[in-house]
Order: sequence, then structure tokens, then C-alpha cells
Amino acid sequence: MKIVRKLRDCFRKTYRWIRHRLSKKALIIIISAVAALIIAVILVSVFKKSKRTDAQTDNGNEISITTDGADSTAVGDDADEEEVHIVETATEGTKVESSEETTVLAKKDGAKQGYLNRCVFLGDSRTVAMVNYGFFNDDSALAQIGISHPSFAKNTFINNAGKEYTLKSYLESHQAPVIYIALGVNGINDPSEDHYKETFLTLIDDVAEMAPNSNIVLMAIGPVDDNGTYQKTVQNAWIDKYNAFLLDTAKEKHIFYLDIAEILKSPDGQVRREYDAGDGLHYSKSGCEAIFDYIVEHPVPGISDDGEYVVKYIKPDPKRTKVTMDNGSGIDQDKLKELMDMMMEETPSTPADKKADTAADTQAQQEQARKEEEQRREEEERRKKEEEEAERKAQEEADRKKEEAEKEKKKAEAEEKARKEEEARKAEEEAKKAEEARKEEEAKKAEEEARKQAEEEAARQAEEEARKAEEARKAEEEEAARKAAEEEKQKENESSGETGDQSGEGGEE
Repeated sequence: MKIVRKLRDCFRKTYRWIRHRLSKKALIIIISAVAALIIAVILVSVFKKSKRTDAQTDNGNEISITTDGADSTAVGDDADEEEVHIVETATEGTKVESSEETTVLAKKDGAKQGYLNRCVFLGDSRTVAMVNYGFFNDDSALAQIGISHPSFAKNTFINNAGKEYTLKSYLESHQAPVIYIALGVNGINDPSEDHYKETFLTLIDDVAEMAPNSNIVLMAIGPVDDNGTYQKTVQNAWIDKYNAFLLDTAKEKHIFYLDIAEILKSPDGQVRREYDAGDGLHYSKSGCEAIFDYIVEHPVPGISDDGEYVVKYIKPDPKRTKVTMDNGSGIDQDKLKELMDMMMEETPSTPADKKADTAADTQAQQEQARKEEEQRREEEERRKKEEEEAERKAQEEADRKKEEAEKEKKKAEAEEKARKEEEARKAEEEAKKAEEARKEEEAKKAEEEARKQAEEEAARQAEEEARKAEEARKAEEEEAARKAAEEEKQKENESSGETGDQSGEGGEE
């Protein structure tokens, strides 16, 4: 209540001071001017609010958001005043074939941004973000939110300047020295791998036919957060599989491949947090800047990078943005406004916006810049901590694997040692058995030899005994014969004696 009284007293004093010093006519003029100013502010606010309201018209799988009347033709505050940027045109000598060594675009030292004056980009919402964040010229990109490569050739595109193109009409007027195909994430959940690959190959062939002098670059599909908003329609495992397909295709067709995934992917295989716009699929301004720098630093060989690259920014109009919504894109009606709000954040100011800046806006911008710088530093510190943590975990994992490898090695060595010892033991047993068998064999041989010797000795003895027996028999026979002879002789002698005796006896007579 005291505050109200003080305000009331202050108002009365001010009113009395004005009445004493200003005439009634001047007072009426001042009050009228203030009232007119208030009304004007209210009308401007209402008008801006009405422009931000999405008037959406559903047309099958596409949504084209437009306004009625004259407003629908004015895209950006100075769209009519600024000349649209047109890229350079390729010539017959512009195109080169890639080799095994040059298919994957390598980093070039001292690369300049003038290279972008010779490039156009065919893409989806990620390319749209590059335009809306002010990294690509609006006319240098043919892109649409939610578009997939199977639908690209038959689609109609509307850029921020309100120009309408098809792929054919765009390439007829944009025969750039380098054409980047930055597609593939939408529809990556295609249940038919063959359909995904065949439609991509068809698109590449169509672009090559429509722009025969241009160098085609297949951009790697950037990583996502596997647990993000679009986790049901896109996963890093699918991205890695089709990036391998794109690389093989680039080699086979002798075109080029730009591996932007190497700067966008964190050690854990997910998109880096500082590059995630918040839904796990689209990239923040810093992520788009990283892609921009990577493209500049990895140009197609032989393409000049001379000259100054200037983005003639045309502010996007959410009311006329064309969006493809189907199962492939993963975008639905509920997510569209959130996605559009994200795609409009941190966009550069147009010249008209800069003229309308007040001191308060400048201060707010400075405060915002300070906050962003603080956030960037915090994000950088957090990123460093995450990288350090990731490195620590990686080191721990490496140490663990090393320890496991050492254990496995020791185990293998122990098993090898045990195997060798077992083999040695078996060899020793076999040698022992062989030695025993040898000894047994020798014993058998010795026994056999002894048996033979015994038999031979027995035979010899038997023969000797037989000889002796024979000799004894012969001796006996001889002795018997001798005795018989002696007996016979004795008999004869006796017989002779008897005869003599008889003769003597007769003489005596």
C-alpha cells in the first residue's frame, strides 16, 4: 500500500508540474503522441505474432506453409534488394576421376573459403540448417526438411528466396564444378537394403547425367545420438553400414567421398554433445561450423579456392518452408514446430534487422553473446572432461585388455609348458618302454642264444658221448676180437701142444 501511495503522489506531482509548465494544447499533443506510440507498438506486436503463427496445409507426405497476399512473396526483409548469389559453372576440363588414393578427400593445408564459390549442395534438413545458420548461400543448396534420397529427384523445392526448383531445373542452372550429395539419413530404416542402395545409385547416376562436367562428392552420413528423439528411425549402426556403401560406391564410380563423420563422432560412437542441436539428429550452429570448415579444408583436387566467399543471407520464412513428413523422415506433426523453432535459432541478422537494432537490443545481444560464450566455455570444459573421461575409460579398457592379454599369454605359455612337459613325459615313458622292450628283446635274444648254445653243447656232448660210446664199442669189439684171437691162438697153441705130446708118446714106444 505504501508503494501505491508513493506512486500516486509521484504521478500527482508530475501532473501538477506538467500543468504549470505546459499549455493545455501542448499537453493534449503529448498525450496524443504517447497514445499513438502505444497503439503503434501494440499493432506491430500483433502483426509479428500473427506472422509467427503457422498456417499449415497438409498435402500428402509434404507440408508447404505459405501466407496469403503480398506477404507470401517477401522472404527476408531485403530479398528484393539483394542480388541472389549464383555459383560458378563447370567446364569440360573441370571434371576429374578419383583414384584409389584420392577417393576419400584429404586435408589441404592453407585451404581458402573461395572454394565454396564453386560448390552446390543437395541435401535434407541438415543442409537446410547450414543455410539457415548462414554457412551456405541460399542459392547454393537444393534442400528440404525431411526429404529422403528416393524422393529427391521427383520433389519440388522452395528456397528461402521463394524460388521453386526441381532437381532437373536446379542442375540445369547450377552446373557447379563440385556437387555434394548430402543425403541418406532420412529413410535409413528402409526395411529393404537393396531398395535403399538402388535408389541412391539411381540418384547419383541422374546427377551425373544432368551435370556431366561436375565432380560429384558423396558426403558421409553424420552420426546421431542412438537415444535421441529419432532413435526408432535412425541408429549409428545403420549409418556406419551405409557409409561403407557410399565409400565403396565412390570408389567404383571414380567420384569422391567426404568423411565428415570423423569430426562429428565422439569416442563412444555417438554424435558429440556440443554438435547436437538437442534432438540427437540435427546439428547445432557449432556443429554446422565444424562441417563448413571440414568441407573447406578437404576440397576436390584441382578445384580453385581463390576469391572471397560471402554469404548473402536470406532470412528463412517458417510460413513457407516445405517439409516432407513420412516414415523415412521420422518427422511428424507434433515434432514439426519444435524442429522449425530449432532451425530458426541463432540465425544471422539481415541488413534490415541490423538497421532496426536499438541500444537495448545491442546490450541484449552482448549479454546473449556473453552467455553464449560462458555456455561455450562450460560446454568446452564439459567436453574436455568427457573426452578425458572417455580417454581414461579407453585407457582403463586398454589396460584391462592388456592385462587380459597378459593373462591369456601366461595361460597359453603355461598350457604350452604343460603340453611340452606332458609330451616330454610321454616321450620319456615311450623311451623307457622302448628301452625295456629293447632289453626284453635282448634278454630274449640272449636266452635264445643260451638255449641254442645249450642245445649245441648238448648235441656236442651227445655226439661226443656217441663217439666215445662208438670208440668204447669199437675198443670192446677190438678187445673181444683180440681176446677171441688170443683164445683162438691159445686154442691153436693148445691144439699144437697136444699133437706134440701125442708124437712123443709114440716114439717112446
